[in-house]
Amino acid sequence: MTGLFTRLRRLRAARAQAGPSRAGFAKRASALGRRSAMAARCGASVVRCFGSLSFGSPALATRSVRAFSVATLSVGVLSLTLSLSATPARAACSGTDLRQAIPAALQAEIDAELARTPYAHGLSWIATRGTRRLHIIGTMHLNDPRHDALVAHMTPALEAADALLVEINETDKAAMTKTLADRPAMVFITEGPTLIDRIPPQDWARIADLAQAAGIPAFMAAKMRPWFLGMSLAVPRCARAIPDVTEGLDMQLLRVAAAAGVPALSLEDPLSLFRTLNEPPIEEQIEELRSYITLMRVGPDDFYTMLESYFEGEVQAYALLQLKQYLAADLPTPVAKRQAQIDAAMADLLYDRNRAWIPVIDSTPGDLLVVAVGAAHLPGEAGVLALLEAEGYTIEEAPL
Repeated sequence: MTGLFTRLRRLRAARAQAGPSRAGFAKRASALGRRSAMAARCGASVVRCFGSLSFGSPALATRSVRAFSVATLSVGVLSLTLSLSATPARAACSGTDLRQAIPAALQAEIDAELARTPYAHGLSWIATRGTRRLHIIGTMHLNDPRHDALVAHMTPALEAADALLVEINETDKAAMTKTLADRPAMVFITEGPTLIDRIPPQDWARIADLAQAAGIPAFMAAKMRPWFLGMSLAVPRCARAIPDVTEGLDMQLLRVAAAAGVPALSLEDPLSLFRTLNEPPIEEQIEELRSYITLMRVGPDDFYTMLESYFEGEVQAYALLQLKQYLAADLPTPVAKRQAQIDAAMADLLYDRNRAWIPVIDSTPGDLLVVAVGAAHLPGEAGVLALLEAEGYTIEEAPL
């Protein structure tokens, strides 16, 4: 997976050079075949779902962390995958809460680390500095009826706010959708052999089975860029059948803001991640894809546990559980290398993005702002809350 982390380092450098931006994204135009254009529009129409790819992401390092990334970290890539399913409507994800079977020793490790982690528990916070007040909510980008209580909790502050800050607003999302429709090659193989002809038959058979299990037709999986296919397989079939699946908390808060006439501003340009993941040659992407075939599947129990953890305000605890289990797994990659990969991914796709958002938040005019970002961005020494505290804000939890 060397190539992934090389790309993440490139993304960090690109962000450092470009700086934070809320501007709309430039239009792209290119000549497209009808079939490719239709496929791209199908995918781009669901660029709505989760929250910030840290997406982000250890997502490619372990199936469990991919499940975590899917719901709390990236609006762009993740929601795009949800349009690719052939899954019929049925009940949403259910399963067993994996936290019920955590060994006592592992639970003690997690508890000790949580005790050292700033802002490890909770979803809703208030940050104050002088006359300035920020209402901060950790979002999940999948629809769930339990969001109703969170929307009701945030509505009074949002209706009185000077602005709502989200990872990507409706205008920029539309521009991103247009770009992806105009440039399907950002996520699909539009020229040359598809993955069926590029991957050894035995490996392709395993990947095709995983795709079918995730609700993605094998013929469509064959046309997907390898990095995009790997992330798409992080979304279990049951999640694709959730009614109005892309109507996550951020989308619902955007509607409240629009009804109240409150401007909604983007914290970043989501297309930078697409560009970075597409930089390496497709052969390198394929080699990465083949290297983690055994870690691709995310089961209903993983996903159910992630959802329950989110609504209990225990996103950090769930993340620690998945990371520790990944490090303890019997895999050929040395533990030290796995830890280094996790550290690099978390820095590039989560913590550096957090740091880039702080000046955007700070430069937004108004004494009352609402900030709604993927819940995984909030906790930790490099989380949004601790970074705001370092800028002179006083942070207090706003109980739900």
